Amino acid sequence: MIRTRKIVKVAMVSLGVILLVGVAGGFWFWHEFHLNISQSDMEPVETMLKKALSDALVVKRPDSKPTIVSGGYILAYQNDPEGFRKDAKLLDAWMASTKLGLAALKNSPPGNWVRSSADAHYVASQDRVDPWNHTFCLLRRDDHLLVVSGGPKAAASPACRDIGFRSKDLAKLPHGKLLESPAGYLMIIVDRTQADRANR
Repeated sequence: MIRTRKIVKVAMVSLGVILLVGVAGGFWFWHEFHLNISQSDMEPVETMLKKALSDALVVKRPDSKPTIVSGGYILAYQNDPEGFRKDAKLLDAWMASTKLGLAALKNSPPGNWVRSSADAHYVASQDRVDPWNHTFCLLRRDDHLLVVSGGPKAAASPACRDIGFRSKDLAKLPHGKLLESPAGYLMIIVDRTQADRANR
C-alpha cells in the first residue's frame, strides 16, 4: 500500500516537472525565435478541428452532400476550405444550442411551452442567436427541451408557434447531437440529466 502511494507520488511529481519544463521551453522558443502567430495563421487549424468535432456531433440529413475527408483533414481542407467552414459553423450552432438549452432548463419554469430565445433574458443577448444571427425556438416538454435553429439557409428565424413535438417524440430522438431536418432546420434535445451534470 505504501509502495503504491510512493509510486503514484513519484509519477505525479515527474509529470508536473515534465509539464513545467515543456511550458517553459515553449515560452523560451517563442521568445528566442520571435514567433508571431496571428489569428489568420490559426484559422485553418481551428476550422479543421471544428470540422472533425462536427462530424461526431452533427447528424446531417441523408440527402446532404458530405464533405469528403479522404487522405486526412489537411488535404481535404485544402481541396474544400468552404465546405469545412460550413461544417465548422455547424459546430458553433451545436455549442450555442447546447448552452442555451442547458440555461433554459435551469432558469425557466417546467411544463409544456414554446418560446423564442429573444425572451431568454437569463442569457446574454449574443447567446440568444445562432451563428447566422437568427433567434432560436425553445420547446419544453417535461424534462426535455428542444432547441431549434433556422439553419444556414434560413432567411429568418423559425416561427416557434409552428413547432409541434410531443414528449414521447422527443424521447425517441438522439439527445446531445445537432440534427438537421429535411427542411434545413437544426435541432438539439437537452434533458434534465444533462443539465444536472453540467451544474456539478
